[in-house]
Amino acid sequence: MKLIYISPLRYPSEKAGSAFSMKSCEAFAEEGIDVELWAPRRMNKLHRENPFLYHGVKKNFRIVRLPVIDLMSWAPSYFIMAISFAISVFFYALWRRMRGAIFYSHEEFALFLLTFISKRTVYEIHDFPSQHYFYRRLLKRVSLIVTTNSWKKNKLAELFDYLPERILAIPNAVNVNQFSISISREEARSKLKLPLDEKIALYTGHLYSWKGVGTLVEASRIMPDGVMVYLVGGTEKAITEYRLKYKENTRLKIAGFRPHDEIPLWLRAADVLVLPNTAKEDISKYYTSPMKLFEYMASGRPIIVSDLLSLRSIVDENSVFCFEPDNSRSLAAAALFVLQNDEEAKRRAKYARREVEKYSWDIRAKSIISFLSSASY
Repeated sequence: MKLIYISPLRYPSEKAGSAFSMKSCEAFAEEGIDVELWAPRRMNKLHRENPFLYHGVKKNFRIVRLPVIDLMSWAPSYFIMAISFAISVFFYALWRRMRGAIFYSHEEFALFLLTFISKRTVYEIHDFPSQHYFYRRLLKRVSLIVTTNSWKKNKLAELFDYLPERILAIPNAVNVNQFSISISREEARSKLKLPLDEKIALYTGHLYSWKGVGTLVEASRIMPDGVMVYLVGGTEKAITEYRLKYKENTRLKIAGFRPHDEIPLWLRAADVLVLPNTAKEDISKYYTSPMKLFEYMASGRPIIVSDLLSLRSIVDENSVFCFEPDNSRSLAAAALFVLQNDEEAKRRAKYARREVEKYSWDIRAKSIISFLSSASY
């Protein structure tokens, strides 16, 4: 099997989507698939970095960079880039004459054009398509769909009349060994130069509104004495804005962006890990399958999460502690309960660590390959 993974993102990039694509390609290649990642030749402040080293993956697949129009600072620039990338993909595929290849993508425009020259097209859906005319046409033309949870699978069948047997619902994944490091909280804090005499509630990831980080920030104001909230991650712009906006909050520490291979240390250094997704946006409430949840689970540390359908599809009260979404007092109370009930916190953390073994990249890749291999095109 030859698989062409098509992505409009930058490589390397600090964004989770780029890490996801690189890990996916690595996992497919590990299973003996001939993999190419087709990506746009975009302006990138990390252009000097080796994408394989940056994302910590084996160089067992090829990256092909195609020409695009990239006007980074102009508002409609992403749309222009995506359209030009789709055209580049289409003509490059024509030139390569790759009749037996499977074209696998989360990029709608490129995939739509490819459906006119190939019946072997797979749409990987991370958000959820609107019922716009374009998406109805796209979904009528693509051969198969891979999506990240059963809610999306059921809705695709309901709203777009797509055959359920041609949809694979499978969550995102994690490199379990990378995040399951066997060092103590004290050792991790020593390496990161963090104080030993305070309790730490930790969030890792981007600071987008739908991530619910604002609820965690508000909760930090009512946490008990000796409890600090740390935010690790975010873009340069978001980090600057947060530091300015919350400079008077003495219980909030904004660590900023850290290399991905340092994140396991941060998780081990924490007393409780927080996933505060909002219920106000559908991307958070229904669509997401956050890689950070699997990283949290692999770390062996106690976890508190927003009580949302998207997260409930992965975890329950055996593995995490839930709080009411968008309710800072509920979040603070859940964190306090974890800190005051050490044995129960350890029990659930151990259960989560066992459960996360089901969500490895190799298991995910095997499931997708089996689905692609058994399908008729």
